[in-house]
Amino acid sequence: MRIVLSFNFSETYNRCGAQDWGINYLMGLLHLGHDVYLIEEVHDKHCFDSGFEPVSFQDWMGRHHFERLTSTLGLWHQSCLIYNGGQATHGLSFADAITVAESADLLLNFAGRLKAPEILERIPCRAYVDRNPGTEQVYNAVYGIDYGFDRHHYFFTHGLNVGAAECAIPTCGRTWHPTMVPVVLSLWPFVDSPGQQFNTVTGWGGRETFDLAGQYSGEKGDEWSRFVGLPQRTSQQLGLALDFNPRYEDDLSCLRNNGWHLTDARQFRSAADYRAYIVNSKAEFTVVHTPFAKYKIAASVDRLTRYTASGRPVLCQSMGLESHIPIGDGVLTFSTIEEAVDGIDRINSDYPTHCRAARAIAEDYFDSDKVLSRMLRTMGF
Repeated sequence: MRIVLSFNFSETYNRCGAQDWGINYLMGLLHLGHDVYLIEEVHDKHCFDSGFEPVSFQDWMGRHHFERLTSTLGLWHQSCLIYNGGQATHGLSFADAITVAESADLLLNFAGRLKAPEILERIPCRAYVDRNPGTEQVYNAVYGIDYGFDRHHYFFTHGLNVGAAECAIPTCGRTWHPTMVPVVLSLWPFVDSPGQQFNTVTGWGGRETFDLAGQYSGEKGDEWSRFVGLPQRTSQQLGLALDFNPRYEDDLSCLRNNGWHLTDARQFRSAADYRAYIVNSKAEFTVVHTPFAKYKIAASVDRLTRYTASGRPVLCQSMGLESHIPIGDGVLTFSTIEEAVDGIDRINSDYPTHCRAARAIAEDYFDSDKVLSRMLRTMGF
């Protein structure tokens, strides 16, 4: 079948994790044998240089990144970057994109970013796939932000508890089908010879926050601050790869002073760099975005799938995943710093068993063939 995928690849030139996230959706659909086209829409507000100064679409680094990435993936001839609703394009022409839409069976529209009616209205089945589970639903229900829900037929969320009784996130009157973030196992093979660190790739601040029922969602840095002293409680080396934004210098100094080994995530220039950091780890230790824990969203996050696929155990802050995947071998959860210390000790005490269990979880729950086939069956394909 012919599938149009709309993912913000042009904006991932400095976000390798997000880039890899989209690549695994794309390559997973291709692996299933589908004919996939990329149609992405951006506006002038997205076009700025490294100093956040506005630039023309012609000079925008995201435009050039879009061409490089799709060429590397062998899909440049099936890709279209639409600027300002069709004012300009890069790749396929706007007319060619319309022709593709007329022959397509399905649109997977991530965060509803593709809005051009000339494209949307010509595709008979349109699925909205959230990128930031919880926030998108709250922003629509509480703040009235239009993500184009009315223009879609199916709704998929990476928040596995969205719609469940234990999760207060609004559903906006829609049926949200939970789905795991897929991983193409051939892109993330089991790797022996682990590194020394429990680490993760993480943000600190700057993500969208919200108020829900009088409660502030909080920032991810709020969660990390609860566990900043963890290196003082264990002999296990702990690391973080994050953006060394100058406004977080006090927080970075606090992390260094407490024994964290810090890597500037801006040094990752490609998805391959991102993969190398994960593969060269011993395991993942991570806290989660504050709303994920506060509202028990049970978010399926990309790093969980990448670490486990590589045979790297994961020690993750509890957010409701316990109801959806096996916990105890390969993937462990914690709520307190004492539980985090215990989880580190448990992984290190039988490391080979946890590595094998991690890979088995990836094969059973995150394999792109299974995850994407399930999505397609939900929509009757």
